Amino acid sequence: MPCPATCDGPGAVCLILGPFGVTVIRAVMPYWTDDTTAEMVAGMAASPGRAAVMSWLSVVVTPFLFLSALAMGFVARRRAPLIATWGVAVLFGAYSLGSGAGAPDILVEALVKRGDDQASIAADAALLMDAPAMLTGAMTFVIGHLVGMVLVAIAVVRARVVAWWVGALIAVAQPIHVVSAVVVPNRLLDVVLGWGATTLGYAIVALAVLRTSDDEWDLPPVKR
Repeated sequence: MPCPATCDGPGAVCLILGPFGVTVIRAVMPYWTDDTTAEMVAGMAASPGRAAVMSWLSVVVTPFLFLSALAMGFVARRRAPLIATWGVAVLFGAYSLGSGAGAPDILVEALVKRGDDQASIAADAALLMDAPAMLTGAMTFVIGHLVGMVLVAIAVVRARVVAWWVGALIAVAQPIHVVSAVVVPNRLLDVVLGWGATTLGYAIVALAVLRTSDDEWDLPPVKR
């Protein structure tokens, strides 16, 4: 029996919601990536509403990031199995190790809400961010999601899921995100050409997924 026509719908939704959620987080966060810890605390103290939205979005979006990585590999697995597998493994691993990156934000938000001294909060947040385990996870996330995104971008092009320029868009968007985050700090650049471009590329892949036939999306059952 073929897979129902709606079987690819959840995959398409996950492809969009993961990167779109990150784009929204980057748009609303009350500080920027190159800020010092003291500036981060001051920004969150000045905009408690945005800080709360960012924290809750991080909780909600994280599972969809994991699922988006799996969906990208799933859609490319039949025609580009090797690179799709490597791409998913690297990207999923990066998201997993980076999933604790939001802990300092949640800690700062809680301490600011309690009314602690900002200097004390900054010291506590710096201690957490400088912990070896936290640094390892953060650095692995940065490198891993760059490499993983390039690999899955190549995979969906080699699998003929989307045109080459869509893969190029996805592959280039994350280096632009890094540039806009720390090299030439610019929120608009990140929201439009960083994670925003990633969202657009993933949305085009999602559209291709919705147009994929049942037999292409899911292997038929084996007759016994």
